[in-house]
Amino acid sequence: MCSVASNNKIKETIKLHQKKYRDSLGLFIAEGIKSIEEIISSGLQIQEIFIKNGYKYNFNKYTVYSVDENIMKKLTTTDSPCEIMAVVKKPKTDINDVLNGKHIILLDSISDPGNLGTIIRSAAAFNIDAIILYGNCVELYSPKVIRSAVGNLFKTPIIEIKNETELKEIFKDYTKIATALSKENNISIKECSKLNKYIVMFGSEAKGLSKELINISEKNIKLDMAKDVESLNLSVTASIIMYELFS
Repeated sequence: MCSVASNNKIKETIKLHQKKYRDSLGLFIAEGIKSIEEIISSGLQIQEIFIKNGYKYNFNKYTVYSVDENIMKKLTTTDSPCEIMAVVKKPKTDINDVLNGKHIILLDSISDPGNLGTIIRSAAAFNIDAIILYGNCVELYSPKVIRSAVGNLFKTPIIEIKNETELKEIFKDYTKIATALSKENNISIKECSKLNKYIVMFGSEAKGLSKELINISEKNIKLDMAKDVESLNLSVTASIIMYELFS
């Protein structure tokens, strides 16, 4: 049974387009049926669902509002609005869910939401145990990140760590592996499988891996490429390395 959304409900939902309200309210927006189905299967708490008039789907367990196309355009964050969106409570990742994993990737201050979403998607595909967002990364619950992850955002535990001290303390038993243009301590990607527990660290799109992370790394891996190619997109590089780790 669908209800009619009040003007206040619509205004409050539109506020979630802004990070400050997502942070203060502990909520985020998910758009499209694939993302919402993944959220439901993950057991996350859905506060309410908005559907465009005429859209057919059974959401008996949830508060559902039916809205016209003009309202849906205001609620969603894309030029071509989807037919369904949800307001969802942010989950809290238990650090033990991360520490139970042996194969972890770290993303150092990456800024592109499309890159983050794509890497999350690849991490789910290639059985990465957890992801660390290090330093000043793009917001995990940005609508662009959620769309780019294509329903895979909640398949891999993700935590945020702001500084080197915290990283070294929590993950002291993990081998830190840099992905940098280094000639020292180089190992092949396949050699990582011989390590018990490790973190593969990827740098930002603009600056690469920070010096502080390079300094604490014990090993280094890099992709061999044609000499006339300067570099690959971050999400492409990360996806190739994750694939090689588990192929």
